Amino acid sequence: MMNMRLLEQPAPAGSKDVDQLVSWLMDTLDLIRRKGDEWSGEGIHSPLHRLVRDYLIQYPKNGWNAQELADELGLAITALHNQITKLTECGLIDSVNIDGWRVHHLRNGSLTNAVEVMAVEARLVLEQRLRVLNSWMKESEERMKIPSEKNKDAPFRIHIRSRVPLTEGQDEMDSFLQDLGLYGDRVRSGPNGAPLGKGIFEYLLDSNLPLSLDEALDLWGTTRPRLTRTLDRFCAAGLAERIPRIDRLPVTLWSAISSQHGRRGGDWLISKGGLNRIDSGLANKIIKALDNGKFNVSKCEKIFSDVSAKEQMILLNLLGGRLPVGWRLAGINAAAIRERILARVDRTFRRMKRVAETLEKALEQ
Repeated sequence: MMNMRLLEQPAPAGSKDVDQLVSWLMDTLDLIRRKGDEWSGEGIHSPLHRLVRDYLIQYPKNGWNAQELADELGLAITALHNQITKLTECGLIDSVNIDGWRVHHLRNGSLTNAVEVMAVEARLVLEQRLRVLNSWMKESEERMKIPSEKNKDAPFRIHIRSRVPLTEGQDEMDSFLQDLGLYGDRVRSGPNGAPLGKGIFEYLLDSNLPLSLDEALDLWGTTRPRLTRTLDRFCAAGLAERIPRIDRLPVTLWSAISSQHGRRGGDWLISKGGLNRIDSGLANKIIKALDNGKFNVSKCEKIFSDVSAKEQMILLNLLGGRLPVGWRLAGINAAAIRERILARVDRTFRRMKRVAETLEKALEQ
């Protein structure tokens, strides 16, 4: 059964150090997940690192039984079994029965071949799992009304697991979110007893507007860090994205201008508050409305209607205000999201293939 974690890493450009490349490969597959596991002491790499480096890629056409590997690596059979299971579930190695022994080997006789097979299988499993979005998600142009920010993607992290039978109390959405790692390592319940990740996902599916943190707090009543971690998992998997709440810009700008006018007055707003960046006629209208007590959200929105959102955000920054951020699904429909996620998966596997080729060349020298 496919059970892989992908954690995108910066490509090790130009490196030909075998240990560094093996470490990069294991980090990308998230095989070493606890601090300190990478090293077993006295500068010696972990058993998993040595298993990959000294056996699987050093002798790619050979196979080993568990007893041979346990003796060579100085591990108990149970500990070795855990390492073998990780490599098998992610699709890097396979095993066959020979003379009554279970013999473990790199798939298809080379690291490059193994990565290619693993990539094809993982991509197919993920594409099939993502098809279920078609029945949950409705197309919405309004959802994407606020433009996405370029080069603002969160570091890519996703869990790819083949579908398994539902357990008691679990529905298809629970299975989907858990298989993609969107519940995290531990499934935590929200106020109504359902997993928090599920409640957030259902809200994002039905909403055309981004979800702000304050709104999430009102809806689920948990802590800000927990909400942020949950929402950021959706972003890391490519299912959602974090964007500035430009739709809240008039309210935020009105609040900042009114607050600074009460503290420092109109002269400060003109000289240091940033109103000198906009047309002087508009600035005078704002000061006049403030002095007459008639500057409200509607007035603010009307005055700034011809000022670009970028200029308004710069002005807000000069006034010491902060534009709230929100989270939304990262496409107008299921097909757009599926294409976005698969593109990032393909990019990660292309890097893995290049590293595999580099490793094989380095070992030949």
